[in-house]
Amino acid sequence: MTRTGALLAELHEAEEALAREFHRVAERQAADHGTHYPCLTLAARCEEHAARLRAAAGRHGRDLSEPRHSEPLSHLLDAVRRKSSERRGHHTSAGQLLLRDLRHLFLAAQEVSLLWLLLGQVARAVRDQELLADVEELHPGTLGQIGWLTTRLKDAAPQVLATAD
Repeated sequence: MTRTGALLAELHEAEEALAREFHRVAERQAADHGTHYPCLTLAARCEEHAARLRAAAGRHGRDLSEPRHSEPLSHLLDAVRRKSSERRGHHTSAGQLLLRDLRHLFLAAQEVSLLWLLLGQVARAVRDQELLADVEELHPGTLGQIGWLTTRLKDAAPQVLATAD
């Protein structure tokens, strides 16, 4: 296995972790449609990135398997999160939970972006045009996620933090 393969594996895991976190936030924020649906869309984008990374890793001698999902348990947890979100939807702490969720997503997306940046540098250094093409196509998607999260944080922060308890 090459070091490039190890970096691909690390980025793959980070993309999958970010997808899982987007799904969790979508379920926790089910009452907030301006967060719920975009998070589902962004989770799907992360999953697409992970699939592309699996293919690239294969070209670099690294076999990355698809994530294993525990369907019955996953659906049960999603239902509990959704119900909990609906109950919290009008509670004052809902905004604080939203800010916490968005901050965690923002930091995770920044880590993914940094790994894409490193992978791009490696692809240039070893003159791997196919890998570089993947980076140039997929990294902007992560930057778009960061942009959405930044905007959402800017919208939510004053509403949550500038109001009296």
